[in-house]
Amino acid sequence: MSPEPTHDSAQPPAARPLLGSAPSRPTSRLAQFTFTRPRLVVVGGTLALLLLGALLPYLSMPYVTRTVELAQEQSSLFPASDFIGGLDPLWLPNYQPGPANDDIRLGLNALAIGMAVQQICLVVAVLTSGGLFQNEINKFFWWPLHLSGWLLALSPVPLFLGLRLLHQADVSISIRIGWLPIALAGLVVLVATFRARGRIDTYASI
Repeated sequence: MSPEPTHDSAQPPAARPLLGSAPSRPTSRLAQFTFTRPRLVVVGGTLALLLLGALLPYLSMPYVTRTVELAQEQSSLFPASDFIGGLDPLWLPNYQPGPANDDIRLGLNALAIGMAVQQICLVVAVLTSGGLFQNEINKFFWWPLHLSGWLLALSPVPLFLGLRLLHQADVSISIRIGWLPIALAGLVVLVATFRARGRIDTYASI
């Protein structure tokens, strides 16, 4: 008779060790950001300049209301951009049809372009400036921020070209101090993005 199997022979074989090391824990998203003093100064200074430019007086201009009354428009960037964008030359005091009408329309269009550029790029810069805290900057943050810096720095060109054309057409209008902090913020953004160019993560996705 054959011997009965013992309990020892019925035991399953010992588990073999798995190949490779244990998976590492996923790193926190905050680990991708470093809040050093230079980065805080750049981002904080940019946001402060943009906020200051958005709140300071930007435009002063007399116009005729729909009730044919003389009024004075005094506003910051966002209301001023809406006002110039919808302004008809017929609302200007002492408006007379003639050769100067083309200069007036061209000047208003140039003003509207300069203000719209500052308006849009201000929002883009606010939304993307936090990317400068990244150790490896996502290219989808760096490029919009970099381009907005160029446009903010160059926005006074159409702005003051339009102002010159309107003054040549004897239109009473003045651009206040609000444009200056916004243009300076553009220069700060340009310097910061150029210095951070070596930290761009070109392989990162959105």
